Amino acid sequence: VTCTSGVVTGLWLDEYSLIGTIPPEISRLVQLNFISFRRNCLYGTIPSEMGQLSTLTYLRLQENALSGTVPDSIFGLSALEILYLQYQYNNDWACTRSSGEVVNIYFSEGDATNGMNLGLIGKILDDNLANLTSLRDIRVGYNQFSGVSEDRFHVS
Repeated sequence: VTCTSGVVTGLWLDEYSLIGTIPPEISRLVQLNFISFRRNCLYGTIPSEMGQLSTLTYLRLQENALSGTVPDSIFGLSALEILYLQYQYNNDWACTRSSGEVVNIYFSEGDATNGMNLGLIGKILDDNLANLTSLRDIRVGYNQFSGVSEDRFHVS
């Protein structure tokens, strides 16, 4: 966690074995510049409230088990430079709960009885992308997006 003058400006929580959903209350951290939750066991949808983080420049959520569509509000983040969403399905990363239970994100919400996790869906490369005027890099492979032919795109 990064703070500047007592204000949280960054969350860099890669490979912390975080299990659960991204809370919509994250939007209360209004001066966040970066979020990196790479390679945890986060599932559920990306909260639309994240679109209220107007100073966010770096959003790195790859290698989790997120599902659903990317909220339209994310495409209103004009300061966003980096958007990494790849590897939300077909990924066998596992985390262990304090009880010792292993959560494997290959399955929806980490539970094999829920079936396979399908990752993020919908259309990612449409008119919304043009709203991300500061975007330099987007990575979206290993999801179920329509209209995507490559895993990685560089925007100049």
